Amino acid sequence: MTYYQILKQRRIDLKLSIQDVAVQTRLAPEYIAAIEENDLDVFSDDYSFVRYFVHAYANAIGVNWEAISVEVDQTIKYHAHKKNMALTQAQRRIVENMPKAQASKRSRKKRSHFQSSISRASRSLHWSKRKLSPLALWGIVIVAGGFLLTNMVSSMLSANEAKARETARQAELQKKEQETQRLSQQRKEARLEEAKTALTLSETADVPDTVYIHSDQAMPWTVQLNVSVPSETKIEVYKGEELVAGDADQAQTADFSTVLEIGSAETYRLVISSYKNNSITLNGQVVAYTPKEGGQDEPAQIELAFDQSAPVADESNGYGQWDASWYDGSTEDYAYGEEAADYGYGDPYGYGE
Repeated sequence: MTYYQILKQRRIDLKLSIQDVAVQTRLAPEYIAAIEENDLDVFSDDYSFVRYFVHAYANAIGVNWEAISVEVDQTIKYHAHKKNMALTQAQRRIVENMPKAQASKRSRKKRSHFQSSISRASRSLHWSKRKLSPLALWGIVIVAGGFLLTNMVSSMLSANEAKARETARQAELQKKEQETQRLSQQRKEARLEEAKTALTLSETADVPDTVYIHSDQAMPWTVQLNVSVPSETKIEVYKGEELVAGDADQAQTADFSTVLEIGSAETYRLVISSYKNNSITLNGQVVAYTPKEGGQDEPAQIELAFDQSAPVADESNGYGQWDASWYDGSTEDYAYGEEAADYGYGDPYGYGE
């Protein structure tokens, strides 16, 4: 498919109208339609902005610009060349159809030998009058110099104005490019926010450093993992032995964020090479992690068990909520003998008398 067919199909798949794309890109709807139909004549022979328009359109609907940029440039060059050829042919036809002027021959009256001799003598007699004075020569030099200087200044001013216009145009293009990227980033963030899965996090003391994650939503789950980085550290996310996010060789200096697509019950491992009160969240929910005593600035490993249940503790040999150590089998401290009265077990009714 050509790039403009890809753009049109992508817009249709996203259920966006041409007007929706025009609002997002701040381009006229007729420009959006012209791009989709490859009708570059709409741009009035000025193709300098076409590449930017297509770039903005692609970013707005999530099409990879790098994948289509070469084809876009080739298409623009082809249309420009075709337009120039058509203009050249039209100019050539106009010149060919112009009526050819007949060179009129001026008839000069043949002069006699006597008249020619008189003319030469007259020119010789008046030659001294035609000689220019030094003042006139300097005047001519000054005028010519002024004319040249004026042309040079005018050329410099025109060059500066053209440079200023080009600088302003580039600044405007850069501003529009940044705005397009900002809108594209906002759209990506909005789509991610809509796709995030509602999660329930739980831990158990029997299995430390493990978080069990559940959800009422069916898989696949979209999970955004964020880790704050108060100080430089390496952050790695593993699925089994496979590194799926982070860098084992490069230290992280800014807050870390990655999106995980969870398709089945599986366990990921988050490794922080130097833990220092890092804040860890899954779709905005805080992951509780308590380092061991003196564990600051030490490596931390947290298991993220998706769609798995925490193990149930075995209490078959227990005594319910009472500890077996509460009674050691002796009666020493309970004084069933003479001191029983101290505990209300005496003979208040006189049965012993």
